[in-house]
Amino acid sequence: MRRVYIEASALFKAYKKELGSDVMDYLYGLMESRIVTGLVSQLSVPEIFRGITRRKNQGEIPEDEAQKMMDSILLDIDKRIVNEELCILPVKEEAIPLINRCIRYHNFFVIDAIQFVTAYKSKPTVFIHADNHFSATIVKEKMRTIDVREKEAVNDLRILVKGET
Repeated sequence: MRRVYIEASALFKAYKKELGSDVMDYLYGLMESRIVTGLVSQLSVPEIFRGITRRKNQGEIPEDEAQKMMDSILLDIDKRIVNEELCILPVKEEAIPLINRCIRYHNFFVIDAIQFVTAYKSKPTVFIHADNHFSATIVKEKMRTIDVREKEAVNDLRILVKGET
């Protein structure tokens, strides 16, 4: 079975209709069909919640909507874990030196370094993201990536999953 690492910005698009949500809908269908297993960092949900809270604080979404969104995300992720569609990966202590190198030598934000190293260590078929920081050369040198916001993302994922590359 293929394993797809889903970075937090891409994961959020499964819950809020934005550019790239169609790719996440397709990927979730693959997960439900047991064609792929989704992988996420244990810090992905807190990162998403921070983004929702920031939008709430800026007045983009009301408090009750933000809370409902967070509750819905938790329920869905828990269901996907129980159904073995999604696996939460811990940040392991032995990854810290590599995380530090990503920050020091490649100018990663802390959470992006954690996402990248967690993905790299899990050896996914593909790293799915929606963050320009993951277009960096170092990321593309270490693993195959798909930005869900790109026009050909669904097709690229379809080809990858069918093993045509």
